[in-house]
Amino acid sequence: MNIRKLFPSEATTLSDHLIRLTLDARSLRFMGGMHDVAVREHCARLNWFRTVVIGYFDEGVLRGAAELHVADKLRPDLCEVAITVEAAWQNQGVGTELLRRLLVIARNRSARGVLINCFGDNYPIQHIARKFGARFRSRAGESEAEIPTRAPTYFSLYEEVVDDWFGWSLF
Repeated sequence: MNIRKLFPSEATTLSDHLIRLTLDARSLRFMGGMHDVAVREHCARLNWFRTVVIGYFDEGVLRGAAELHVADKLRPDLCEVAITVEAAWQNQGVGTELLRRLLVIARNRSARGVLINCFGDNYPIQHIARKFGARFRSRAGESEAEIPTRAPTYFSLYEEVVDDWFGWSLF
């Protein structure tokens, strides 16, 4: 799998991916419908100092993406996660691998955990998150889970470096 971190200069690549999502998938990602213009604005406004985006590329085209945002400016020890995979690439382990790598990245930035917010019927992301110990709490049609992360280690730092190296060597 060719997965690597995106640069801020690739915000258009991210928005192109998000626009290719089906309307239902886009609604699940943003917890509501978003027009193409709003998606482009979202990507253009990303604070790349507080966000890490990794992407799954197939034949040079971004087909899956995962965003890790620092959730709270006052307590940067909790990060929020959003994952998208285009329909033709779903059910192939892409979402699971994207979340696994984001958990390593969050851990290496000393986050105590990652937060996932979704619609209560977004079973694909709930299934993926449960693989990593998420327990969802539902209320008013929305679900939320936190996946705890441990303190960084030399091994977790090495794992991120190796993931980066392989991602860029295949680029």
